[in-house]
Amino acid sequence: VKGSKTAFILMLSQLEKNMYQGEAEKTGIHKFLSKPVKLHELSATLLSLFEKEIKTDSLDPSMPEIEKTTQAASIMVVDDDPMNMLLISEVLKKLGFEVIQMANGKEALAAMPYVDPVLIFMDVNMPEIDGYTTTRLIRQLPDPHGMVPIIALTADAMKGDREKCLEAGMNHYISKPFKLEDIENLLRQYTLLVS
Repeated sequence: VKGSKTAFILMLSQLEKNMYQGEAEKTGIHKFLSKPVKLHELSATLLSLFEKEIKTDSLDPSMPEIEKTTQAASIMVVDDDPMNMLLISEVLKKLGFEVIQMANGKEALAAMPYVDPVLIFMDVNMPEIDGYTTTRLIRQLPDPHGMVPIIALTADAMKGDREKCLEAGMNHYISKPFKLEDIENLLRQYTLLVS
């Protein structure tokens, strides 16, 4: 739809792609993935669409310009889902942050003595060590590491989840799938962004 931010991707076999490409392009579908779909191809395609959307948003005069208040600030993202990791990392990079990527709590705990994130986004359901346990262990570290703000990334968003996150030592939580404005609002709340 012209003027809409909706993006369409067709997943087709090579034969189907050859048969329907012309018709699809007439209807505004320009992205094709061949079946079976490979993760790196899906990631690259989604990333190209995501970057296009951010560029379009930045041209929208109604969108306030966002500036980072700290220099070379890094944010740790701990998530075992590659797609979630890709999306949140790209948002943070576009906002000017360095991203420290960890696939689980065990990796995050091992890295903490060697990095200085200003904030951590923590998935709660992960293999090895879950987000709640990881947070409790981070809170036992000496300052400044033990005091870093931790934001839970949870798909469960059920009654009682907020309390469970706070009891573990997390400062806040975002429900997945998250929205760009959710992340921006949290970064502003921790004075990492100004509008």
